Amino acid sequence: MKNIKIIAGDIVIPATLNDTVAAKDFEARLPFKTRGSNSGIDICCTAKEGKFDPSQKQNGWKNGDISLADGWLALLYGGEEQSASYSGMMIIGKIEEQYLPTVASFGSSVDITVEEV
Repeated sequence: MKNIKIIAGDIVIPATLNDTVAAKDFEARLPFKTRGSNSGIDICCTAKEGKFDPSQKQNGWKNGDISLADGWLALLYGGEEQSASYSGMMIIGKIEEQYLPTVASFGSSVDITVEEV
């Protein structure tokens, strides 16, 4: 597990990367900068897919999960109840529940930086 911070303007959100192959590959790219949009259930950002173990992919997510798959980095703050139909999710980390309303309040377009703590 690796502590990280997600920065959007003056807002800093603590998060944790897990021990998946994809999370370790993403950690090697830090600091990571991208632009994202708020879809109503996540902040969806472009991100090149790196190394991953296909056996670590899953269906759906839990609110607060951070996903990196198919060219997208997603900060998933909602939609858990309907997420089971989403296959191929590569969960690389977690944002604690108390910070999800802050992530949800990000504007329709947002610059994101992910850094090590």
